[in-house]
Amino acid sequence: IIICKLYKPKNLAGAASNEACLFTNPEEELFVGESELCIDYDVSAETSLDASSTNWTEGVEMTPWRRIVVFKADKLEPLIRSIRDAFPPSAQATPAPGAAAAAAAPLM
Repeated sequence: IIICKLYKPKNLAGAASNEACLFTNPEEELFVGESELCIDYDVSAETSLDASSTNWTEGVEMTPWRRIVVFKADKLEPLIRSIRDAFPPSAQATPAPGAAAAAAAPLM
């Protein structure tokens, strides 16, 4: 069982369609495809969204939801492989100049 954080357009919030959903963690969408059961519930009454938190929606008013996803344990390993394939680790970030030296310096 996992609980996903997602958003639905306010005008389609009651719709069962997954097409308009935006997952906070896109890799969780892969779990939905392998699930035995999904239950969506609206959490807008428990959360507060201000205008600055919805800038990523390009002006579309969104409603926060949670999705309980139930899948069989034997699907976990293949799902993890799928996630690793779909979302490879990004290249290691280059540290800022002097950061490595500062990290290696002994504390006094």
